[in-house]
Amino acid sequence: MSVFFIPFFALTSTLASTSPKSHGPSKLLYVDKNNTEAFQTIQSAINKSNEYKSVIILISPGHYNEKLFISRNNLSLIGSSAKNTTIAFAELRSNWRENHQNDWGAAVINIAGSDINIANLTVINDYGRKNNTSEHQFAIRGFENASRITLHRCHIIADGADTVSLWNKKTGMYYHSYCTFEGYTDMVCPRGSALIENSTFINHKQSATLWHDGELDPNQKLVVRNSHFKGTQGYLLARHHYDAQFYLIDNHFSNTMADTPIFKKTYQDISRNRANKFGNRYFFYNNQSENNYSWLNNNFVPDEKYLANKSFEQWVFDDKWSPKQALENIERIVAKTTFTFDHFSY
Repeated sequence: MSVFFIPFFALTSTLASTSPKSHGPSKLLYVDKNNTEAFQTIQSAINKSNEYKSVIILISPGHYNEKLFISRNNLSLIGSSAKNTTIAFAELRSNWRENHQNDWGAAVINIAGSDINIANLTVINDYGRKNNTSEHQFAIRGFENASRITLHRCHIIADGADTVSLWNKKTGMYYHSYCTFEGYTDMVCPRGSALIENSTFINHKQSATLWHDGELDPNQKLVVRNSHFKGTQGYLLARHHYDAQFYLIDNHFSNTMADTPIFKKTYQDISRNRANKFGNRYFFYNNQSENNYSWLNNNFVPDEKYLANKSFEQWVFDDKWSPKQALENIERIVAKTTFTFDHFSY
């Protein structure tokens, strides 16, 4: 089956509206290399999904050497388990851009749609290990109109910078839970608002782990809670090039993290520097570190209702999105099938 490819310029108009819509029951599609009645590739199932308003694609265990293009809304990719279901592709961003005008295709999973859920999968851009480089190589790339993207119980790896790059800076909302993010420099770098919970970050370079862009709205924020940070000796916590807002709550930082506070990247060429109109906004509460860095000390106290766990998403997304409810709905649907998968326990 051929790969379905849409030029990126066509996507910006067809997916301009990304508000949640009522879309009825989800259609189930199956990918299984060992079943001739199922789709043999994930992309062929995605192509077929365009016939339906809402689709859940169930992916059986296996190694899928594919690059995926998601140019629709209301789609879920559900693997059996991150331990046995892998999507891998080797792509260097600079190589891709030599013959293309934009990044549409520079990642393993390219997303130009909203209400996208990815669960129980390992996603790897392994260009670096094959070619000995840690330059930009996306595992997952979201585009300007893509919002409400959830990663759950996934292992996301890139052998270079910008592992997960979701870049809708106007209205972007992202939720990640029980994931492992692994890479080099700005491994998770959202534009808009993001909540990451119960996850692990593994940084292989003496560079920033997190990055945020929230310059268009003072309420946009990156919140990371109940997560673990570790990596090579001297790795950094976070940085930003644009106005940003970081909240680090109930996390653990390994003793290999450098004594370097979150910082704004500036250049000798001042024309490249962005205004910092909202000021430095780096907030810490109840974190644990094996080093006594004063900049990690508590400097704010969350509202008590957010400490109740279930309300954090309401705060981060301003009551505009309930990603946990969406995941619970998907799990109920999948549980009624014969598909074997790691359940979405919280």
